[in-house]
Amino acid sequence: MELIDTKQIYTVYQPIVSLTDGTILGYEVLTRIAMEDCSFHIEEAFKIAEELDKVWELEALCREKSFYYSVGKPKEAKLLINVDPKVIHDKQFRSGMTCGFLKQYGLTPNDIVFEITERTSIEDKEAFQGTIEHYKMQHFQIAIDDFGNGYAGLNRVCNLSPEYLKIDMQVIRDIDTDKLRQSLVESFVHFCKSSSIHLIAEGIETEGELETLIRLGVEYGQGYLMQRPSRDMHEINPEMKQLIRKIYSRYHKFSYQPSFWGKIGDIARCGKTVYLQDHAEETYRYFLENENCTEVSVLDEERNAVALLTRNRLFSMFGGQFGYNLNLKKKLKEVIDNNTMMVDKNVAIETVSKMALSRPVKNLYDAVIVTDRGKYVGVVTVKDLLETAVTLQVSKAKDASPLTGLPGNARIQEELKERIGTDKEYSIVYFDMDNFKAYNDAYGFQNGDLMIKTLSGCIQKAAGDDNFVGHIGGDDFVLIADHYDIQQICAEIIREFSSSIKGLYNEEDWKRGYIISRNRNGFEDSFPVATVSIAAVSNKTNKFRTMKEFSKELAGAKKAAKHIKGNSVILI
Repeated sequence: MELIDTKQIYTVYQPIVSLTDGTILGYEVLTRIAMEDCSFHIEEAFKIAEELDKVWELEALCREKSFYYSVGKPKEAKLLINVDPKVIHDKQFRSGMTCGFLKQYGLTPNDIVFEITERTSIEDKEAFQGTIEHYKMQHFQIAIDDFGNGYAGLNRVCNLSPEYLKIDMQVIRDIDTDKLRQSLVESFVHFCKSSSIHLIAEGIETEGELETLIRLGVEYGQGYLMQRPSRDMHEINPEMKQLIRKIYSRYHKFSYQPSFWGKIGDIARCGKTVYLQDHAEETYRYFLENENCTEVSVLDEERNAVALLTRNRLFSMFGGQFGYNLNLKKKLKEVIDNNTMMVDKNVAIETVSKMALSRPVKNLYDAVIVTDRGKYVGVVTVKDLLETAVTLQVSKAKDASPLTGLPGNARIQEELKERIGTDKEYSIVYFDMDNFKAYNDAYGFQNGDLMIKTLSGCIQKAAGDDNFVGHIGGDDFVLIADHYDIQQICAEIIREFSSSIKGLYNEEDWKRGYIISRNRNGFEDSFPVATVSIAAVSNKTNKFRTMKEFSKELAGAKKAAKHIKGNSVILI
């Protein structure tokens, strides 16, 4: 084929986006033909290659281009690569997927997800399944593509135990107006949650489709609405990220929020580790001699985490009349299973808690392995998760404002530390009520508390569930957002507050627009009704590296806002 001889293909990348917070899971690698006046696309090229017995040559060319142009891949993002089932167990393909080969391009098996299309039938299913197990043992992950529109359906899913399912775009098209398709996808969601499989919706093109998929609980999405395929790996635009978070918070109680509990790596402990090539009998004896050890983590020779092996599983294998003799000479790689829950050290503790407690009953109390780019960090038990939850909930309650119930200064400081000095987007908004002391003196502390609670409610309502709101003390509040679009939020707070406080004044004071109270020198004076001074600082143009730099900038914004009479907003 001229296409192969001249290498006239190129690669584009399309992001796969979290439908919880808009972050990127990875990029699907798509191949395009560069030949001018070419009358066929890449899928047709593979059909022609099959007729000419050139499938492997075309596949190898696609892989070469995929890796060559993926040098700029974001650190945590995965590459989802379409693979023809007819070549995945080819010896040449295996040799092109070794750790040494991937290292040439700065990649590891943990970066790669093989997409196996549902449209292709597989003749030797047992051999194919054995090949998939081989790759999974090397830490490659598997996705079944075009799910819901192919040959094997749920049977293939059960046999291959993939990490990802990609719903065919024909199922997604116009799903917002099709109740039958909604029911179908909802069943996919339930199935995947109970099976610890990540669900991806392909071909999202409209906001209606996006909203429906988020409402149904689909975890990830991909399509022209978020971003078209591009030669470079781009983030999705901030407006789309905000839209996803806004829709998610509308339908789900536990919406995106920066972690209060911290990251799972913070509570991981280094447990007992063994290796794939170790004999199972050695680990069995270790369990016998160490009664308090309930699990070991199985690693490969490069200390990549592979699986968790529990005491109960190994004892059940070595038990019975013939168990010991049958398993005596086996190595650990022959006795482990693929049901281990492994998470990156940077995942929020509360997220891991929800994931762990949603596992099947048989795995509910298994420890969780914590990794750093696939390398073993430690383990966290369910007991660790529960104790952390209790401890931090008590700490949170102690820090919370007794008047508003909002997080206090300890939590606010943690939120600031998570952002100051980093390059991720953030805006920090400070609220201070004007003429509050005069109101408090004239109307009494009880009404003063109502005024503070009113401002608190207005801020929380405008901020929604996807922004952090804290109570510094008195009439001072802070809002922290992981984006720059705060003008509308500030305008809504002022509008809502100005309307809500009418009932906190008597009719006479409200009509004339001021109250009579004592000033700081003890003399009677007139004071306008309460307004709000808002000072906002973001890292859009000024990348603050220290808390001191940030505090200085915020102090200047606060001073400027207080110098303006009435409601004011200063954005820096």
